[in-house]
Amino acid sequence: MGVWVSSLVSGKERALLIEQRRAEMFVTVSIYRAKAGEDDAVIALHENWQRNQQSRAQGYLSGELLRNTQAPREFVAIMRFENRVFAQELANDPERSAWYRRLVSLVENVPVLTDYTREWA
Repeated sequence: MGVWVSSLVSGKERALLIEQRRAEMFVTVSIYRAKAGEDDAVIALHENWQRNQQSRAQGYLSGELLRNTQAPREFVAIMRFENRVFAQELANDPERSAWYRRLVSLVENVPVLTDYTREWA
């Protein structure tokens, strides 16, 4: 079906459709390892953000915190936004900056943050 649809649109139209699809969702993935004894504090920090800041995060769609079953101090945080602009607005928010500094104080290394766009759903 994808080939059939592709043959119906011009190169410009196809590029616009691809850009629109990418603009639909922007995802950030952070990976970090809690300092010894701080894993509960990492979880509590995320829960606090969910309770107190999430509702003010414009364009925020969903998120989750995953824990590695083989290395329980290792976490992956996934946040989904309507688009890159909303993710950047949150990153620039002073409250979020304070939250991030607290997270950095709880982990062994600076979190590895990677940005993604949705290509298929």
